[in-house]
Formats: sequence, C-alpha cells, structure tokens
Amino acid sequence: MKKWISLSLVALLLTGCEKLDSEIAQLKKNEEETVIKVKTVNAYTVEPNQDALTTEVSGVVSPRQELALSFGTSGRIAQILVQKGAVVKAGQTLATLDTAALQQGINAAQGQVASANIRRSKAAQGPEAHELQTQRLQVEKAKQTAAKAEQEHAQAQALYAGGAISKDELDRLALADRQAKLDLQEEEVAYGKLLKGADRLDVEEANAQVQQANVELSRAKQEAADAVLKAPFSGIVAAIPQAQSEQTGPGSEVIRLVDTSSWLIKLQVESEQISSWQPGAAITVKAQDGTEAEGKVTFVSPVMDQALGSYPVEVTVAGSEVNWKGGMTVTCQYAREGKEAALVPVSSVGISEEENYVLKIQDNTVKKTPVKLGAIHGTFYEVLEGLEAGDQVVGSGLSYLVDGEAVKVADE
Repeated sequence: MKKWISLSLVALLLTGCEKLDSEIAQLKKNEEETVIKVKTVNAYTVEPNQDALTTEVSGVVSPRQELALSFGTSGRIAQILVQKGAVVKAGQTLATLDTAALQQGINAAQGQVASANIRRSKAAQGPEAHELQTQRLQVEKAKQTAAKAEQEHAQAQALYAGGAISKDELDRLALADRQAKLDLQEEEVAYGKLLKGADRLDVEEANAQVQQANVELSRAKQEAADAVLKAPFSGIVAAIPQAQSEQTGPGSEVIRLVDTSSWLIKLQVESEQISSWQPGAAITVKAQDGTEAEGKVTFVSPVMDQALGSYPVEVTVAGSEVNWKGGMTVTCQYAREGKEAALVPVSSVGISEEENYVLKIQDNTVKKTPVKLGAIHGTFYEVLEGLEAGDQVVGSGLSYLVDGEAVKVADE
C-alpha cells in the first residue's frame, strides 16, 4: 500500500516538473520573439563638416556647334566633296549643284544690265545731231503743209461766197487747215524739246531700268552661290544624308557638321545652389568612363526656368583635353567656400507630402523629423534646418520603419 502511494507521488511530481519546464520554455520563446521584433538599424551621427563642400550637378555633353547644312536653292547634286568623319575648315567647299542653268541665268541678266546701261547713257547725253536735223526738217515740212492748207481754205471761202462750192467742201478745207496748224505745233514742241538736251524723266526711267537689271543679276549670282555648299565653321562631318545626283532643295539636309573644338554642358541648378555658380569659375567635369577635365562656367542664367524650377547654367570644356562624344552624361563638381554645414547621407533622407524628413533616433525609438535641405555634396545632403550636431538618424532603409517604432542601433 505504501509502495503504491510512493509511486503515485513520484508520478505527480514528474508531471508537475514537465509542465513547469514547458511553461519556462514558452516564456523564453516569447522573450526571443519580442527581441526579434525590434528592428536593427544603422545609425549616422550628425557632425558639422569643416572641409570644403563640393556641389555636384549632372548634365549632358553636346558639341560647341552642330548644324545641318543645306543648299540655298533647288537642283541636282553634282558633287559631294567630303566623306563622313572628314575634318574640314571654315569656308571649305563641301558639295555643289549642277550650275549649267544657273550660269545661263547669269549671262541673260548680264545682257539686260548692258542694254540698260546703254539706254541710260543715251538718255543722259540727249539727242544726237542727226535727230535734231530730222526733227527740224519735220518742222519745215509741217510749216509748208500748214501754209498750203491755210491758202486753200482762204480760196474756198471766196468760192463759197460766190456760190462756186458747197458748204461741205468749205468745211472740209477748214478742218484740214486746223489740223495742219496742230501738226505744226506738235513738231515745233518736239523740236524744242530736243534743243533742250537730255530729258530728266527719260534719265530717271533709264536709271530705274539699270537698277532693275542689276537686281536681276544679283539674284542670278546669289542662286549660283547658293548652289555651292561651304563649311560655315571648322569641324567634323558627322553625317551625309543625301547622295550625289539626287535632287535637293532649300532646307533639305545634305551634310551635318559638328564643331568639337570645345564641349558644352548644360546644367539645371537648384535655387539653393545657384549662388555658388559664378561665370568664369573652374569646374571639375567627370565622365562615366572615368575621364575628367577642367571646365569653365561660361553662362549663368539671371532668371529661373519656370517650367523646371531651376536655373540654366552652361559649362565649357576644351575639346582637345578629352575624347568625349555628344550625348554623354557627365558630372560637374564645384568646390565652394562656405560656413560649416551639417551633412547627412542621401539614403537617410525621405520625402513625404512634398516635405523632406529624417528618422531621428531617441531612446531606441525613431521619430520622423522634417528637415530643410541645401545643396547635395557627393552622397551627402547639406541640412539647413531640423538637425543639430550630435543627433543620431537612421542611415538607410527608411521605407521599412514607421514613426515611433522601437529599434536597435547596430553601428554607425
């Protein structure tokens, strides 16, 4: 009997110990799960930067000049004198049109100019001697005709008074008398005009004809000049879209010419940084292939581009220093002087409702803190407001955290 009671007691004790062990294990598991739920974050301690700050802005490389060249007139392409990749000088002939018809136009215009000049010279000199003699004879002839008509009219009046002729015959002779007198007046006026010399109106008309002829000649010569395609600047032939013997016209690209003597980089600089960009300042320009060159700020816009909300800036790099190509993306680094600034990693800054923020770490808890940013310097933002030296912020992974969440700092 005693043996049975002892065995029951032992069994009961064993059962209680197993239950206690199970509860202890569950407590440990719950504790471990609670620890696991606290996220581990990298922290960054804000310290004032005492080194020179570097502003970085990316831009795209473009040649100093790039121009699509076309003829100024229509015609058939007679010659293309260059190939793609050729280096040409300013004023060099690149292509020509068939100028046979254009030359005929020049010849015709030159003939018109010569004729107009002859007419002008003749008008300026006045009538020649034989013209005066001819007109004088015309006057004498008109006088004789008028005298004869007057005599016949007088005789007719006497005959009509005697009833020898009719009234119609008298009227006919009277009309002939008046017409003869008018013809004499016209011939005398013409003779007097010749005696005065050159006529002003004739000279002015001749001058106008010469001017018009010269305009036509200039137009013909310009068309011939437009049929010759010359390089407006020194550069490299980048493309030749048309071929010899093709028909072309004004505005139709024949050759594309680029000037790589220098490269132009167009930037858009934020308003917080624009005060640091000054014309003439030296800039370090780095390409993605690792090459770099020294550039110079050649233009800073005095007004903001309202569409982009930033200021256009241009940087020029000598083409002899680099082997770049148009369209490459480069980074312009501008070392600027300024007061000490607090910097935080770019990865530690978030944006919410058009406001920048960081997650400040206080008592192992993150707090969403709005900040005002300045310029970007490499992989760091300049913080103008919102943080002080000594503050700790989450270094990265902001999207995985919420305001007020408990965290564990791993390192800085």
